[in-house]
Amino acid sequence: MSPAASRYTAQPNLRYANDSHVMAIGRVPAHSRVLDLGVADGSVAAVLKDMGCEVWGVELEEEAAEAARAVCDQVVVADLNTFAFAEQLDGQPFDVVLMLDILEHLSDPAAVLGRVKAVVAEGGWGIISLPNVAHASVRLALLKGRFRYTEMGLLDRTHLRFFDRAGVDDLLEQAGWGMFDMVRVTRRLGTTEIPVDDVDPALAADLESDIEGTTYQFVVGAAPLGSPVLEHPPVLPAAVAQGVLLEQEEELRQLRLAHIPDLPEQLTAIRAGALERRGQLQGLLDVMDANRERLGGPSG
Repeated sequence: MSPAASRYTAQPNLRYANDSHVMAIGRVPAHSRVLDLGVADGSVAAVLKDMGCEVWGVELEEEAAEAARAVCDQVVVADLNTFAFAEQLDGQPFDVVLMLDILEHLSDPAAVLGRVKAVVAEGGWGIISLPNVAHASVRLALLKGRFRYTEMGLLDRTHLRFFDRAGVDDLLEQAGWGMFDMVRVTRRLGTTEIPVDDVDPALAADLESDIEGTTYQFVVGAAPLGSPVLEHPPVLPAAVAQGVLLEQEEELRQLRLAHIPDLPEQLTAIRAGALERRGQLQGLLDVMDANRERLGGPSG
């Protein structure tokens, strides 16, 4: 497989919920007909096939498409910038259309999203993931006068379009879609591909207090305007493995420890202080009892 195709290969770990592909998989009902745009080597499609789905894919890279054919029912090699959905997919309707980490690579994503409507079944929807250019790491880089493309991630060198939260709304409006669901992949400063150094702790804390500052990707459930899905959103399934909540709790615990690296020392100091105050209080009670005895009053 070529480097251009293989660098987007990622086997979804269903026990890790803070991932755009896992969030998307959890929004696909079992036994659905799914169209995966930018299917790559079929890593997501393989999970959907295990859920009993029929999966078609569209992929630009021939080598990646060949790998995806091992798991998909149909794979079309084509450029989404010029793809005629209804004609090239034989008018097939799909319950769910996946557009994961793909629209930002297109020259006119709103036009492509508009054409996708032709293959969305009645009552069907799309799942879109988009990177958030307003993440705190990008903001800090710009404050330092840096805008450097990376191989992957928020500033992937092949990105042609960039989105913040308002930009997601603008994209959907231009394409004639409405949003019924949105979740966020979050990453703290220092955990993305953009290096962070010499940051004022107060500034970092301020940036991370804003949900837009910690949002790494938006994962959106959307449907064409006029769809009954927008009036009555689906109850989205959870296709993640058991144990994910335990892993999330552990992740939160690790984040808290990372945020307060000297927590054990702080707890030791608090405990020592409590013991000292307890000793002082007991000493005060002893003095009070002694005074009562001298005055002939009852002891405490």
